[in-house]
Amino acid sequence: MAAVHDEQGSDTGAPLREVRGILVFSCNLLGDSICRLPAIEAAKDTYREAHLVVVADPVYREVFEGRSFIDEVWPLSRRGSRLRQAQEWLGLMRRVRRARPDLVLDLYGSKRTAFASWVSGARFRTGLHRDGLSRWYNLADRVHADALHRGHIIERINAAVAPAGIAARFSYCRIPIGDDERTAARQLLGDSGPGEGEPIVLLNPSARVSAKRWPIERFARLAESLAARPGARCRVITAPGEQALAQRAVAGSRGAAAALPEMSIRMLAAVLEEADLLVTGDTGVLHLSAAMGTPSVVLAGPTDPLLFANPEGRQVILFHREACERWEGGEQCAGYNECPDRRCIEAITVDEAAAAVQRLLRG
Repeated sequence: MAAVHDEQGSDTGAPLREVRGILVFSCNLLGDSICRLPAIEAAKDTYREAHLVVVADPVYREVFEGRSFIDEVWPLSRRGSRLRQAQEWLGLMRRVRRARPDLVLDLYGSKRTAFASWVSGARFRTGLHRDGLSRWYNLADRVHADALHRGHIIERINAAVAPAGIAARFSYCRIPIGDDERTAARQLLGDSGPGEGEPIVLLNPSARVSAKRWPIERFARLAESLAARPGARCRVITAPGEQALAQRAVAGSRGAAAALPEMSIRMLAAVLEEADLLVTGDTGVLHLSAAMGTPSVVLAGPTDPLLFANPEGRQVILFHREACERWEGGEQCAGYNECPDRRCIEAITVDEAAAAVQRLLRG
């Protein structure tokens, strides 16, 4: 089925007074980081004179760096031992207290970031924790909690900043890449296998949640099908540390696919920009492809496409919620993290995926 996007905004409060410093918590995952950019850009547009700082996982700082609306990026690693993580948080707390921001936007929404919002001493605090009604925030009288549960994840994040007088619109912000990265991407795609002149289809078998992973054998068979018709060049990308997964897809494709090496976020963005199409599950790469304008076939598993369907891009979303009787309602299956049989995503066939690819390539 093709997902339908229903754009619903939330009421925006009046702009706050004398906001000279803004601190934004964005501490996790590629897709979430990309989806927070429209709200962050709108915050800077609303408070043009404010110094805007984003707290981000160092792995994803490329998403935020080099943007005119972000003045600084502070790293916060959530990896390592408990002692190491505690040291990271304590160091951040001290830095936040010294900065004394006027406004904190907690777009991560954990207990820790909500508490850190309060510790900052900021005059205005709002965010995602407890549907915007955390006791650590102080703009609760402006919060429309139901808006945090409506529509695409970008719309929900935009609703979280509305109490601060920030009117953010639905959009995807491109990852800034240069001519050198574009040239390297073209060389990488050209050097990774035969088929010059044929459309390039990227296959992404990786997903952080196992229930979102389409069987690797099907990616291999899909590559075979696409190599035969319409004659596509299939290239396999994966998350850092998962090159073995890419090699399994390549080995099973009988020469129809080639694996690409691990890449930085910006290099992957350049590769996506050069590609004709992406086949992926509901992962961060999906949002990166939307930011770069790459058409996509989405293999949706235990999450309702309402959360990630891009109304402004070319997508075909394959989704079989009816395949699992355990999914009784809500946006995510109750077995989202520990699904024993993955019926919903395994209901998607190779023929179905191949037809979706051909449909998009035909334009």
